[in-house]
Amino acid sequence: MRELPACDFVLTGATGFLGGAVLQRLLLRGLRATAIRCLVRDRARALAQGIPADCVFCADLANPADSRALAAAVEGAGVVLHLAGAVKAWNRSGFEGPNVDGTRRLLAAVENSSPSAHFLLVSSLAAAGPSIDGASSTAMPDRCRPVSAYGDTKRRAELAVLQARMPWTIVRPPIVYGPADAATRLLFKQACAPLTPVLARPRPLSVIFRDDVVEALMRALSVRPAGAVLALDGPERTDTHALLRAMATACGRTARLVPVPMPFVGAAALTCDLFAAMRHRAGFFNRDKVREIRADGWVADGTAAKQLLGFQPAMPLAAGLLNTARAEGFVRSTATPTSTTA
Repeated sequence: MRELPACDFVLTGATGFLGGAVLQRLLLRGLRATAIRCLVRDRARALAQGIPADCVFCADLANPADSRALAAAVEGAGVVLHLAGAVKAWNRSGFEGPNVDGTRRLLAAVENSSPSAHFLLVSSLAAAGPSIDGASSTAMPDRCRPVSAYGDTKRRAELAVLQARMPWTIVRPPIVYGPADAATRLLFKQACAPLTPVLARPRPLSVIFRDDVVEALMRALSVRPAGAVLALDGPERTDTHALLRAMATACGRTARLVPVPMPFVGAAALTCDLFAAMRHRAGFFNRDKVREIRADGWVADGTAAKQLLGFQPAMPLAAGLLNTARAEGFVRSTATPTSTTA
């Protein structure tokens, strides 16, 4: 693999599950802390999470008043890696501000201060919309049909990138799992519960371990394929039932799946939305998430990423789940990797 370009990197989302791992990999690749500019909203939180002080630049992408700080942070940068965004919200505007407006402000700042920089957007398979074969997973955003508010805001962020006057690459990971991730932890708890509610019909899924996504991004930063929309796929496909069973197996347990009719799922999501609105605090389960859950499938085609980046995922699903279960303290007894088939 090529060396990373000799330039300053701008990284958003460094305090998040994926962004933190990307930052650590950049530092391990030999980049000086002074060559990495992490845009964060809360300096104290960033420092508490171990981000080197030399990396920290305070600027809130969702706040128009921070435009000067944002412009100064990206000035002269060679590569901008944009991971920041909202993955849960209690209403649509909670996705709109971070995912769409924040991306537009970052693009505008880069166009004004570093017009030759390469812009790498980490989007989501949700932006492409459902697929059972991955055929639409690398479609250009103007041809995508997302089913959720989250997916639509990620698609509109992609559209903003397409309209920018700079070289760009878009990467669409599917479900990403790994240690220290709240969504992954919630799925493990669901899988290990006495009863696990699921839809009667399993839906096919692509899932990928966090470190494999980081590797794909490192390759994209090195190769920088301009104008490419790349979906990432895991080493093997699974489905909504098999994934929960594999998670339970990794913990030394047996998943007890209970089929639940869609009207009951919708009613539960509505209840969660009402509580979220009362508290102004988002949860992972809501009606927007149900729109994704009820889709026919979420499968990615990783062919373009393999061809352009030479990327192939290295972590088998069973091994990745076992590593995650151990790191999160879910393993009840000695467990060994097993097949992910239902």
